Amino acid sequence: MNKVLSALLVAISTLAVPASAAELKLGNWNVQTLLYAGDPVTVFPGDYIRQPQDYADLKVWRDKAGASVFFLQEVSSPAAINEVFPISDGWAHCISGQFAADEGLATPGPICTKAGDTPVKPAGAERHQYTAVAWRADAGVTATAADLPQLNVKSDDGGTIRDVRWGLDVTVTAGTTSVRALVVHMKSGCFDDLINFRLFTVDPSTTPPTSNACDTLGRQMFPLRAWVEARQNAGDPWMVVGDFNRRLDAGAGRFQDEVWQAVSGYSPAADLHDRDNRPDIALFRAPYKEPSLCWADTSNPYPGSLPAADDYNMLPIEFFVFGDKVRQLAVANSDGQVPWTPSTPADHERLSDHCPSTLSVRLP
Repeated sequence: MNKVLSALLVAISTLAVPASAAELKLGNWNVQTLLYAGDPVTVFPGDYIRQPQDYADLKVWRDKAGASVFFLQEVSSPAAINEVFPISDGWAHCISGQFAADEGLATPGPICTKAGDTPVKPAGAERHQYTAVAWRADAGVTATAADLPQLNVKSDDGGTIRDVRWGLDVTVTAGTTSVRALVVHMKSGCFDDLINFRLFTVDPSTTPPTSNACDTLGRQMFPLRAWVEARQNAGDPWMVVGDFNRRLDAGAGRFQDEVWQAVSGYSPAADLHDRDNRPDIALFRAPYKEPSLCWADTSNPYPGSLPAADDYNMLPIEFFVFGDKVRQLAVANSDGQVPWTPSTPADHERLSDHCPSTLSVRLP
């Protein structure tokens, strides 16, 4: 089996696509426990309650990013999405079917909301975070969504089995070309610690949930890789987009991050022998080897203690990860991070602790 060479990890600036194709800007944004205005319940105790100006500024930030399609994380309901991507302003959106499952709704699957619909509000006693997609209905693009519940490998929280987030399998179509995009919000708490490579090839449905965050993230690798391999084998242009909760750029030299190893199928031992028998898949990502710009203007340049160390956020954890077909569609130098600047420390709490990032593709 051939190794996935580091030369494949090229920057977007080296890519070229036909100038005649229509350009489509894609956005990736974790909007930090987004609720609908006036929701009496929060996702976590003590969450900041956004005020009208906060929602208005989120829309300003949305427009600053300027994407026609946003892949979203940490939205709590269709009504919450509608606060920032209102159907009255020409947006449409779909939320993961995990919302319908948690709410006990009669119709399973993603809930898609378009002009003329009433965005659904949650009725339960709890609020949760979900993956979603929003797109401008007048941008010449359509989107459909399906669920990937297999990413919910669950976790053991002191004997209480808790859900982790489903993936949202989105098909974005513009012109005659479609791109499959899996929106993910992976298990948090294992940003750059070691993940056991043996988990990569074990179906998590055959093993019990674990309390260890790195093992839980490792257990998510099997269904994630299965989706990627299916798309690759089908010849689809595909990408995985979202909050990976993992610093993929932390790997050194030829030893790439374990999540990268799990998805690519190349997991080298100390002698560079590939321990993974699955076919290798060439992967690319944006951003690539760049520091995080999110809230950089208000970060502490001289942290006084380990918990306050800004190393925690120096590398991004949100990415567009894609195969060669999307690589060929990507617009040169189009990937970017969109920080809220100038900022104050309060902005970090009232808006989102994550900043949107973008990548443009040309779809013939």
